[in-house]
Amino acid sequence: MSPRQQFADLHARDSLFIMPNAWCEGSARLIQHLGYSSIGTTSAGIAYAQGFRDSSPQMDDESRFASIERIVRAVDIPVSADLENGLANSLEGVERTFKRAVEIGCAGASIEDIASYEDSANPLFYGQNEACDRVQAACEAAHSLDRSFIVTARTDYLLGAHYSLSEVITRLCAFEQAGADCLFSPGLRSIEDVNTVQRMLTKPLNVLPMPGMSIEQLKGANVRRISLGSALFRAAYAQISEVLQGLEQPDGLDFMKDTLSFKHLNEVMR
Repeated sequence: MSPRQQFADLHARDSLFIMPNAWCEGSARLIQHLGYSSIGTTSAGIAYAQGFRDSSPQMDDESRFASIERIVRAVDIPVSADLENGLANSLEGVERTFKRAVEIGCAGASIEDIASYEDSANPLFYGQNEACDRVQAACEAAHSLDRSFIVTARTDYLLGAHYSLSEVITRLCAFEQAGADCLFSPGLRSIEDVNTVQRMLTKPLNVLPMPGMSIEQLKGANVRRISLGSALFRAAYAQISEVLQGLEQPDGLDFMKDTLSFKHLNEVMR
């Protein structure tokens, strides 16, 4: 069975699966080695690893696609690409982006409703109708090449200035009608909010867990898919920061005894 069909089958099951997010070939290989059934990419992690801020206009799309393609080729499990807002302003550009994602071997990809990333603290959003047109363009382009490709339509509205479940539900329901296979709204603050949103949808909801949530709680809420966004990358860099800031402490070099061994990593990598 192809990775793309495997990914589609994961969404058809009633049980939850966790999709950790990779930013390079090595992180993808480690995720696969640990037994996970699929991988998402993280646009923020890919940008940070190359020295750019998240969604930086200074980072070109060829670099983004090159990173995604290397991740796809590094593993045998399905990879879903974080394609931000389709990496394009026009519907034709969105179509090209999603066809390219299919062509490089992605099993799925996401498109979000942010129109401008210039002010990361206050992003500008596409109006609902335009956002739906863009979701529809992504779905039609990808599905014209492979119907099993999973298009995730995402609203980042909860990451903006206002926390409005009603706006999120309106957008996700509209995205579902536009053809999306999976829906996603990062920033849901509680299991109760997850349940409120999920009750209004017929397609699977991807959840980015918040601190205080547990996998068991999310299973109990009948969540189908969990992704981790850039959290793994940020956790790794938090550890690096902590180590470097404490090197001159009496126990500052003790971290070396807890690292993964060369032997283990050589077995994980190619």
